[in-house]
Amino acid sequence: MSINSTNTPLFLRLPSLSVLDLVGKDAAAILHNLTTNEIKSLEIGGPGVETFVTNVKGKCIGHVMAFRSEQGYRLIGAPGQSEAIAAQMDRYTIREEAEPQIVDDNVHAYLVVGSLAGEELGFQDLGDQAGSLPTYRVPWVDTPQGRRGLLLLAPTTTSLSGADIAGKLLLNAIVDKAEKDPQIERDQAMEVFHDLRVTAGYPWYGTDFNDSHLPQEVNRETETISFTKGCYLGQETIARLDALGQVQKKLVLWSSEDLTGEPLPAVDTKLFAGGEKAVGRLTSVARELPWGGTSDHVETREGARGGRVLALGFARRSHFEVGSEASGAVADKTFVARVERT
Repeated sequence: MSINSTNTPLFLRLPSLSVLDLVGKDAAAILHNLTTNEIKSLEIGGPGVETFVTNVKGKCIGHVMAFRSEQGYRLIGAPGQSEAIAAQMDRYTIREEAEPQIVDDNVHAYLVVGSLAGEELGFQDLGDQAGSLPTYRVPWVDTPQGRRGLLLLAPTTTSLSGADIAGKLLLNAIVDKAEKDPQIERDQAMEVFHDLRVTAGYPWYGTDFNDSHLPQEVNRETETISFTKGCYLGQETIARLDALGQVQKKLVLWSSEDLTGEPLPAVDTKLFAGGEKAVGRLTSVARELPWGGTSDHVETREGARGGRVLALGFARRSHFEVGSEASGAVADKTFVARVERT
């Protein structure tokens, strides 16, 4: 199987996501008090913001995109978060009128992956063209080269034959008279999605980090934290870390040129730099998937043996800088990993 890397968008059916609606007249006040980013200024139907949901100790109990709706807010993120976030909302809702509603099982999730040029072909106006099917710009697969992702959530009550109906609505809006749907088999879609997001350097809750981590350890302060929004749960810890800058580990993007023709390193592979204590640990591993390059296609990981290996993983303070090196092992082969991006 191959992925077209030039002009045709990919269409991925994602098996599951966390989708939670917070509804009620006090939804903004409740969500403001529990999240790290500024959400009160969001516009109904407009772009969302990436944010953490934190507990009183400043730990991450959720990592989502937040969008304003007519009823309140919709939170969308990696699967497995909705119940914990809803419980947190219930815990800190006393007299306010706000109710969390978990809708994970009520929607089918589809992700269209295209280039910046796709915005000229319908990314901006897709909501109108897709009728009542809500669409959301998500940064999960974004790259500086112009790859972008657009999420569609179709109600499970909508009769869909595979991805034909929703797929044609989406793809016809993005690619003028596309000759065929570049759909990837459903059982392979999440694998391809994770390859794309690792290439983009985007962390996934429950895979790369969890509720034992602080937001600054996830290394997305610019995208997720407002230091001017006012008080929220866990703010004191997060503000103190910002002032002191003393996290001892953080997620970075590692790369290796040494594994062409070799198996991928396993998740949880440790990286060392001359001592007995690990200086890094890999959490997600993928072959680099180019986008808009000169080659017509790149193979997925089942057959891929070429290309750099990219991995999200934690680095210790000694290896926070781009270019820092450490070594790991795959079977009997040692490889060098470099910090590609922090």
